[in-house]
Amino acid sequence: MLRARATICVLAVTCSLVAFGEDAPKKKAEAKSIEGSIVRASSMTGMAVRSPENKNLGTVDDVVIDTHTGTVRYVVVGFGGFLGLGDKMFAVPFKALHVKHEPGTKAPHFEINVTQEALEKARGFDKNHWPDFSDESFLKDNDHHFLVVDVKKSK
Repeated sequence: MLRARATICVLAVTCSLVAFGEDAPKKKAEAKSIEGSIVRASSMTGMAVRSPENKNLGTVDDVVIDTHTGTVRYVVVGFGGFLGLGDKMFAVPFKALHVKHEPGTKAPHFEINVTQEALEKARGFDKNHWPDFSDESFLKDNDHHFLVVDVKKSK
């Protein structure tokens, strides 16, 4: 009986070490996946979004892709709330974001040149009421709020 318990304990410890060991390369790969100019969308979710003054403006909740061009159009940033409840979400144009790798930190973050007050004035939505991304007036107003001008359309 004692031998059986000892065997079970050894198996449990071995399984947890194997599971932990398998997770380490995945975490290392995920950290590296944001280092280049071509990244996985999943590596962007959860990234912090900060102002140039390093003030936390929220985190990336989702990525919106234009299926006609194959490009990322928006990064959905969740702001406020607690544990995902009461979050206000914003469709921040991807062109308005810049990836920052701060020295001495492992995790990069996005930086956007807006204040928290300006973000709060943007047209937000909640997770159950997303905007119509095919509505040209929404796209124009939203992009203008974040000072993103479509060069092709402005000529």
